[in-house]
Amino acid sequence: MRFHMLKNLARMKHALTEWAIKESILDDASFLTHKEWNDRGEKIHNDALMVLVIDGSGIFSLLNNGCDTTEFDDLVESFGFWYERGYSWSLGFYPTDNYDYRRLNGTYTFKLLGPRWLRKAALVKSAAGHQCEDCGEQGRLEAHHCYYTTMSLGYEPWEYPLSAFRALCPTCHITRPIPEIRARAFLARLNQSQLSRLLDGLDNGFNRFEADSFIEFMRKASFHKKHMDEALLLLKKNTDI
Repeated sequence: MRFHMLKNLARMKHALTEWAIKESILDDASFLTHKEWNDRGEKIHNDALMVLVIDGSGIFSLLNNGCDTTEFDDLVESFGFWYERGYSWSLGFYPTDNYDYRRLNGTYTFKLLGPRWLRKAALVKSAAGHQCEDCGEQGRLEAHHCYYTTMSLGYEPWEYPLSAFRALCPTCHITRPIPEIRARAFLARLNQSQLSRLLDGLDNGFNRFEADSFIEFMRKASFHKKHMDEALLLLKKNTDI
């Protein structure tokens, strides 16, 4: 069982790292093994499986400034662990009692019938206010993975952060993969530098402007003055500029 638990721990470490990079809060945070931590001679976390040192990172601000930690907490729990704050700059990770760390056999569809996925799907739907996040329809909802990551690590369907999902009605769940495939195909045209700069620009635009106005601005922007003026006016829609 310990072998399977350590496999889960390694996947959780990778998942937390990916999540922190996505949220731009990894910075100088680093993971230490049980031995590495105890070799430091600290007085706490001595029985932790792994310790996350968070000073100099956005994770420190997340956990010390009263921010919403729901996504972080859920991601840790999804792998069968819990964490304990030690110093303001350290987290120790521990195994959840009676958690079965063995890999589940069966198809992907079979895994979606189990309690771990049902728990994750319920959280996704609750966060969406129990309505489709694409069309607003209320009624039956399904939790949709917007992306899958590092397939070689073999993440289970529930081992993803809540921001990796959207709650969708059955119709939108069928149709959403079409624009998602187009988006991934477009990204294949860019090198890494272009991709990083594009993401920075999109992140800045969506943080600064009302989403639909910003999208319409990008659609209408051109060298034609009339169209460009219209595009610029769109940016002022529901935006304080």
